[in-house]
Amino acid sequence: MSSTTKKTSTREDIEVLFDHELTNAPGKSIIGLHLDYPPNGFTPPHRHGGATVVAYVMAGELLSGMNDNPPKVYKPGEIFIELPGCHHTVGENNLQTSSTQVIAIMVVDTEVVKTGGYAALTVLDEGW
Repeated sequence: MSSTTKKTSTREDIEVLFDHELTNAPGKSIIGLHLDYPPNGFTPPHRHGGATVVAYVMAGELLSGMNDNPPKVYKPGEIFIELPGCHHTVGENNLQTSSTQVIAIMVVDTEVVKTGGYAALTVLDEGW
């Protein structure tokens, strides 16, 4: 799917689990998110505001592709990492009958969230 093609499926639901400034890494925060992808749910192509992201699949299956690499299916207990500047091109629930649950832990410049709010953590490609 090209970055200009919009899906008609449902977007993921995002809940902030925690947000802490790191005293041992001044200027950085660690933020935990719970992502709930309904059947056929997805996240549009995006980047993460300069954050490093570790994503852990708790339930279901997530089809994830980054930086022009072929998408891969991640199952419960598996993780993937997005480094700063990573272009996350595919993020989809790979199942049609059940939800997929993911925990995403981000280390980001505190100023990104202070100035742009949590919306600044996921910068969608133009056209979304």
